[in-house]
Amino acid sequence: MKEIPVKLWLFIMAMTVIKLIIASTIALGNDEVYYWTYALNLQWNYFDHPPFVAWLIRATTINLYIHNELAVRFGAIISSTIGTIIVYKTGKLLLNARVGWLAVLLYSSSFYCSIIAGTFILPDSPQMVFWLWSIFLLLKIARSIQLGLPTLSLWCWFGVATGLCMMCKIHGIYLWVAVVLFALFSNRKLMVQKGMYVSALISLIIVSPFIIWNIQHHFITYTYHSNRVNLFHAGINPLAFVREISGQIFYNNPIIFFLAWIAVFSLIKTKDHHLKGEIRLLLYCALPLIATLIILSIFRDTLPHWSGPAYSCLIFLSALKLESFSLSKVKAIIGASMLFFLFVVSAGLITINFYKGTFSPQKGSMNLGAGDPTLDLYGWKETARIIDSIYRLDKSSIKNKPVHTIAITKWFPAAHLDFYVCAKTGLHTYGIGEIFDLHQYYWSNQTKQKLITGDNAYYIVPSNLYDENSINFIKSQFRNCTPPIIAPIFRNGVICKNILIFRLNGYKKLVQSKLYIND
Repeated sequence: MKEIPVKLWLFIMAMTVIKLIIASTIALGNDEVYYWTYALNLQWNYFDHPPFVAWLIRATTINLYIHNELAVRFGAIISSTIGTIIVYKTGKLLLNARVGWLAVLLYSSSFYCSIIAGTFILPDSPQMVFWLWSIFLLLKIARSIQLGLPTLSLWCWFGVATGLCMMCKIHGIYLWVAVVLFALFSNRKLMVQKGMYVSALISLIIVSPFIIWNIQHHFITYTYHSNRVNLFHAGINPLAFVREISGQIFYNNPIIFFLAWIAVFSLIKTKDHHLKGEIRLLLYCALPLIATLIILSIFRDTLPHWSGPAYSCLIFLSALKLESFSLSKVKAIIGASMLFFLFVVSAGLITINFYKGTFSPQKGSMNLGAGDPTLDLYGWKETARIIDSIYRLDKSSIKNKPVHTIAITKWFPAAHLDFYVCAKTGLHTYGIGEIFDLHQYYWSNQTKQKLITGDNAYYIVPSNLYDENSINFIKSQFRNCTPPIIAPIFRNGVICKNILIFRLNGYKKLVQSKLYIND
């Protein structure tokens, strides 16, 4: 660590302060609380993703002892710090310390790298550590082969890094795609490297529990994801394509995005033989994933942050390109990207916490706030207090049969209810319906007190997520459903959404998923 300059440590500390403020001042998002539920019951795989994010949350919450947003997100902040150091070392390895420093500045002003994966807790958070470590190792392997140095140790570590990357998110397989492409088209010497085959075996051993889980569960993860991205019977979806491209531009910071592609087209024909192979290697790590997602988005909905790891590879090309610019031009580009980053982050924090009411056009009491994404990150502690008060009143009435359960039909807002409401009230959620709506909740039912015929329950949903079909379905599962209690949630003195609390009486039966049978 002595080779890390003081200015980098100071910069990391400044960025960490920003992330700690964000992590502790806004509620967890839909995905974040869902991944927190993974940590409640550790497994080798989950419905949506491999298990590493669950292990990380379990560690940073001290085995779930600490129950707050910062503890849940702390693993992402740690991961981002480690990632920043790897970025510096990788840039320095490519050319020099200045390229490493420029790469750090670009990496830190990317919304994906610093916020989506670097502050919010997602499988991407630990994935980025292992992805960047793998890139660093690949470059060292390529450099060592060029110099005739031994590579077996590096290959073994690459096997560990890629295996752990895939245990975060299956996107890590694209690192091996890059190795294969590099070996076939740029450096045939890799084909006779024993270390490459040892490395592949190490990766396979690491991911074997994840593979075994999927075999035991009929590859349900890939049944789900293939339905999301299946091109057969899919028509052209121009809206999804535009959303993917615009998302890639914004999530990676527009300045960095366009600089990256300028660098790609500029450096792809470089005459510098010292860097030519390494530039191609970075392109092999980035372009297949980006191309896959763009092609899929023509037909199906995709999520723009899926391409984030690929763009982290292009950041190194951007730093190399900046090295050829004048100092004034470099300062202007870096300054503009950092200022845009800070402006958007500040505006986002202010909007989430202090915007008056909601900017949703839906103003009816049952749909208030629909389409306002900031509401997923706001008002959940107040929701917990409201529901706790209602639950206490219901318990104190001798007329009411005791209620222990919040019935849920979808994984969101079920995870929010688990983290905020159930932790305060002692209630527990119980999923009713299809596995593709419930996701991991389909299996978590097995560890919870089951609903039996005649039981009463609550059905709770914020108005911004109100869905008539879900309401009709849940009503069909109980003999009686009372009109909802409508409790307002205020933001800056104005109602931003309502919490709808339905009392359900007389449970009838559990509807099993037709899409999956648990053996």
